[in-house]
Parts: sequence; C-alpha cells; structure tokens
Amino acid sequence: MIKSFMKRTGLLISVILLTLSLFSCATTVNVNLTRPAQLDLNGARTIAVLPFKPYYYYREHEGSIGKQILVNTFYQIFNIQDTDEQLIIDNLYSQIEHGLVNSPYIKLVSSDAVEKSLKKGTLNPADVYLTGEVSYFSVNDSKYDEKKLVKAAKGDQLAEYKIVRYWKREVVFNFRYQIVNSTTDKVIAVNEYRCSNTSSRYEAKRELPSAYSLIKSYLSTASNKILHELQPYVVTKSIKLLETKTKDKALKERMKAADELAENSKLERASEEFSKIYKETGLVEAGYNAAVLQEALGNLSVAEKMMLEVYDANPDSRVARGLEDIRYEIEQAMRLNKQIKDSSSSDEDLDL
Repeated sequence: MIKSFMKRTGLLISVILLTLSLFSCATTVNVNLTRPAQLDLNGARTIAVLPFKPYYYYREHEGSIGKQILVNTFYQIFNIQDTDEQLIIDNLYSQIEHGLVNSPYIKLVSSDAVEKSLKKGTLNPADVYLTGEVSYFSVNDSKYDEKKLVKAAKGDQLAEYKIVRYWKREVVFNFRYQIVNSTTDKVIAVNEYRCSNTSSRYEAKRELPSAYSLIKSYLSTASNKILHELQPYVVTKSIKLLETKTKDKALKERMKAADELAENSKLERASEEFSKIYKETGLVEAGYNAAVLQEALGNLSVAEKMMLEVYDANPDSRVARGLEDIRYEIEQAMRLNKQIKDSSSSDEDLDL
C-alpha cells in the first residue's frame, strides 16, 4: 500500500514538472508607447478647466451631445455645505490641471483668463473647455446589530452573549464632464465617471472614516481617465516572444541565445539572430520573434513586412495575431501623428 502510494506520488510530481516545463514563462519585452488621445479635439491647442459644479446645482441634461453649454453657469459662486464633497472636487480639479500644465501637446489656460474674456467680449484664450459637475453624491451610514459570544457554555451554565452595534459608511460619487468647443459652446463629447466605496465596520459612529478618505484613492483613476481622453499618454506594453518546441538541440541553443539577447535588452541583435534562423530553417517562432522585436524597436513598417512574409509562408494563428497587433500599432501611431500635427502645425512625420 505504501509502495502504491509512493508510485502515485512520484507520478503526480512527474506530471506537475512536465506541465511546468510546457507552460514555462516565455521571454517578455516591455516597451513604453505613446498612445493618442482618446478624443480628437480637432487641432485644439489650448484648453481651460472651468470650475466644477457641486451636486446641489446639478441638472440632468437631455440630449447633451450637440447642445450648447451655458459657460457662465460654471462661474457662479457655489455654496457647498458638505466639506467632503468640496475636498473631492478640489482634489479632482487640481489633479486634472496638474496633468495638463506640463503637457507638450496642449496648453493649459487659466479659468480666470476665460472668465475675463467672456466678460469683456475679447478673444477667448481657450480653444476648448473641460466642464464638470457632480452628477450624484451620497453618504449613507448604516447600522446593524450582531450577537457576540461573551462566555462559552460550560456544563449546566448557558453561553453568554451580548448585542454589539456596528456602523458602516457607504459613499457614492459620480462625476459628469463635457469637452466643449469654446467658439460655439457646443459639446464635443460627454462622459461620466462613477465610483463608490464602503468602509469597514466600526462600533462607534464617530470612528467612521470621512467620505473624502473613502473616495480619495479613486480620484487619480478618474483624473487619468479624463487626461487620457484629452492628450496623448504613455503606456507600458509587454511583447511576448514565442518558444520553439523543436527537438533539434543545435537549433534550440541558437533560439535560446537569441532569446537571451532580447532578455538583456539587445533587441536589434536579437531580431537579427532570429531573422537569420528563420531564413536558414523556416522556423515560424524565429520569424515571429524577429518581427515583434522590430515592433518593440518602433520600426513598425519593417515589422509588418517581416510578419506578413512569415504569415504568407505559414498561415499560423499566432502569426495572424502578431500581424494584427502590428497593424493596430501602425494605426495608433498614425492617429498620434495626426493629433500632434494638428496641434502643433508641424510637418515632422512619425517614423513608421
């Protein structure tokens, strides 16, 4: 029986080791890419962030896209009685302005300058506005009672319990924002960010965390979402190389050596080595890796040509996905190039 158990255990370990070898981590190359702004602002060079309206002043807009925004309504004096809501609004506003102030793609104009131009009827310094308002804000404190064991039962003595009251706080914050053409006051785009959070339980209501502290961690996500819509932004992309299943030891060693070059960030040399292997052996994985490393280097046209050659010779689903990804990157690069040209009137082309 013991021998049988040992055999089964040994077999299980062998299967696990085999599985791990089959699913070993492929080499991954991380590259930083600049993505185009998610919205096309039609060549806008300047932007102003108008004061945000608190929830008390929010009014539902019917058919917002294409309708006009009354910009002056964002300059009235808002009476915000809830300190937490004020802190949330101020934090979100400052994060968005901070994200725009050093932008190389669009110039931030102060809201005060826009207000002065509106009052005096002079040339508006902002091409577009970002307007925002709290579309919903609530703080709900709930209580519930829970029976808690004080003393366990022992012999004829019954267990003792006490009722403990607990408190929780739930906060909901929705922020609606629009991008507005300053010349026509027409809405270019409208969107909304929604978040909510619930505190841990506390025995005393006074111990509950503030509404602001419960929502604060979400505000950077909200500001980043908005900033990504307004201006190009950087992302880190992971590009995975393919592993070969060849039983040819010499070929496997060559693939491993090229792989190590990629791991050590010697992407150009790694691509050259994979390309040589592909030309000499026709190994699909080598051709694929050579192409995606050109993608990682930013040579998108070269990468597309190389991957297309591999696909024509080997209509592999992995190669098809690689080709699709390269073409997506070309599309993104062209869109970024257009946005930069439109905003800077530069004739410099992005290297594809």
